[in-house]
Amino acid sequence: MSFVALPPTPASPAASVVPGDGWYPDIDCNDFRNALRMGEMITHDRLVGAIEGAQVTVEGELAAWRAACEMWGAATLADVEPNRMSGGQHRLTLIYTRAVRMHAAAELAETHRDLTATQDGQARADTEETTAREYLRRATHAVRDILGVTRTAVELI
Repeated sequence: MSFVALPPTPASPAASVVPGDGWYPDIDCNDFRNALRMGEMITHDRLVGAIEGAQVTVEGELAAWRAACEMWGAATLADVEPNRMSGGQHRLTLIYTRAVRMHAAAELAETHRDLTATQDGQARADTEETTAREYLRRATHAVRDILGVTRTAVELI
């Protein structure tokens, strides 16, 4: 008896992007996978769906801020503070991409459960829930960084 091992297929096709709306940038699927170490267990279609949902969420949170930027003449996100760079890349584009990635990763962590969860699988699910909360916290921080507001809200009683 012989076994033939086939090389793994790419998790997402090369050069796969979820397009932005022209004002916000595209999100590269394979860059997303690499940045968050998302393996091949997440199908390309599920990844795209999570990214699209994250774009809607983040862009909704930034709607008033974007409207103000457009009134000041910004035709794209890259036109807002164009000289503020980080690692050779436009700072706000990096932060927007991070916000979208974190929201998408939270959705994937919340919804990706092993259907045959043993006791070990359930423990892993509990860890993923914590991870989902952590991703949402990071997404909130990224949106607040774009808005230029503090990350912590404190209210005196």
